[in-house]
Amino acid sequence: MSLHRYQVRAVAADYARGAAGGVLCAGGLAIGMPSVIPTVIFGGLTALFILFTMRTALRHRQAIEMTGEAIGVAGRSGKVLGWAEIDDVRLRFFATRRNRSDGWMTLTLKAGGRRLAIDSTIDGFDRIAGGAAAAAQANRLALNPTTTANFGALGLSVPGLAPEDMPERRRERLG
Repeated sequence: MSLHRYQVRAVAADYARGAAGGVLCAGGLAIGMPSVIPTVIFGGLTALFILFTMRTALRHRQAIEMTGEAIGVAGRSGKVLGWAEIDDVRLRFFATRRNRSDGWMTLTLKAGGRRLAIDSTIDGFDRIAGGAAAAAQANRLALNPTTTANFGALGLSVPGLAPEDMPERRRERLG
């Protein structure tokens, strides 16, 4: 069993963005003219930055627990996906620079209508991605070319399946 968390250094920039945006928008709300339009705009933006900061705090407190049989959110949420149940794996890269030299990945696992998304800023992301790649291979999932290429960028090889090689339930979903 392994436990993976988002460290402070991974979410510090999000905390700073949320706090700066909230303070600036709340300041605009406080010094703005008592008119409906600025109040709605600055009030809405302030609320949005507060929600973003709260979401960042929740992600910072979240821990992902991974065992040989399952992966899920540690604690009381009950969001656990068995590796054998996983029916869809997606690994996407989001670039922060035009030349795609910097960015982050998001791994999305689905099993029976349940979904778990994990950012690459979590400690041990390579190990989690390796478990997802192994589950995709064991469950004979057809991965989209983007996901296959992104696994390759992590040094993981996941052979693709032709539609005729997939289990029947997977072929129906793709068709």
